[in-house]
Amino acid sequence: MIKTIIKLGLVLVVGLLGYNYFFGNVEEKEQSREIVGKVGDLGKDAWNLLKAERQKMKDGKYDDALEKLDGLYSSLKGKAQDLKDSGILDRLDELDERRKELEGLVGEKGSELSTDAKRKLDDLTAETEVLMNEMEEKSKPALPH
Repeated sequence: MIKTIIKLGLVLVVGLLGYNYFFGNVEEKEQSREIVGKVGDLGKDAWNLLKAERQKMKDGKYDDALEKLDGLYSSLKGKAQDLKDSGILDRLDELDERRKELEGLVGEKGSELSTDAKRKLDDLTAETEVLMNEMEEKSKPALPH
């Protein structure tokens, strides 16, 4: 019951935002553009964080990168819960488990990783990026035709 009410409320908000974005008066259009801009800024900030972490990994700063990925996964889990997508939550849990395994490898070997572990870390960040793309697509409001 509560899930249905939340879903209905979310659909209503997205629909209202889309309607005001295209058909509202000047004030409503501006307010809608501002909200859409804030959502876009949030997405850009997440992308910038991921890019910075990839660069740190290339520079050999694995401990920091893994900690930042942990924070990113926590943030993405909150967004996935807002989207009500259990498939994304499951994938995030799987990615987080892989991150924890790599964190264990870093702890065992200091800050140096083997070539195989570096490849796994690159794969992990690439899959995180793919998942973020999917989440971004699902969070965009449907445009009225």
